[in-house]
Amino acid sequence: MKTLRFVLLVALGSLPLLASDDPLQSFTPEKPGLRFIPSTPAPASAANKLYPAAYVKAVGEVIKLFRARDWPAALEAIDKADKIHPPTPVTLNTRGAIAIEKRNFEEGARYCEEALKLDPKFYPARFNLAEIQLVQGHYPEARKLFEKFIRENSKDELARFRVFLTFLLEKNYDDARRAIDLIPFPGDTPAYYYANASWEFAHDRAAEGHKWLGRADWTFGPEKSATFADSLYEVGWIKRPAPKSAETKPDTAPASATPPAEKPNPLTLTVPAPAAMAPK
Repeated sequence: MKTLRFVLLVALGSLPLLASDDPLQSFTPEKPGLRFIPSTPAPASAANKLYPAAYVKAVGEVIKLFRARDWPAALEAIDKADKIHPPTPVTLNTRGAIAIEKRNFEEGARYCEEALKLDPKFYPARFNLAEIQLVQGHYPEARKLFEKFIRENSKDELARFRVFLTFLLEKNYDDARRAIDLIPFPGDTPAYYYANASWEFAHDRAAEGHKWLGRADWTFGPEKSATFADSLYEVGWIKRPAPKSAETKPDTAPASATPPAEKPNPLTLTVPAPAAMAPK
């Protein structure tokens, strides 16, 4: 995911800011966080130069509640943050991410687009727009968007993993296998491990799939695996751990996740909408 920091104008009073100086606005693909929001609050020492300390603290609370998957509390926290400072790409994108999680895709897209009006290069919002297409089963459309990320940054392993998934979920196994070969190994993320795990799950070899997840967790740790695990939760190959309260860090390690009680057909879409990547 490397660096994607660009010069742009931001509405903060009348002063133009560099995105590279704005920890609440610019996040890079190598640290995508859960469902494409920052995984940890921005460092107070840097953020306080641009935002009130109360706002930095409020955004940190938003992120913590999002990671705990407490959507009502997270939305309330965003409302409080917006009263301290006008919406930023982070708060707008987080609203969008929550809407996507709730399968309100039109609403999610609208918030992501609003975030991009403030920062046209904001990676999480752009990625979420592609994710909406993937979750709805629009694989060719999603693939085009993910491939654009790769053209911009050939080292974007998360985008390469998503391209692989579009082929796998289409049952285009030849291209899916070739897509795995394009993922760096060893890489900077668990992408290669998760691609191989997904391949095994798709071919009814769950035990082998869990071995790949265990290797990923051992090598990279659960936090770096969280964004990749989201896709496997969506498809139903592994079961999402029960969320913990915002006071404690939620478990994100997929290696210990247990398979669903009822085995789904992971490559068949649910109709009518809203459709997930596959039925739970």
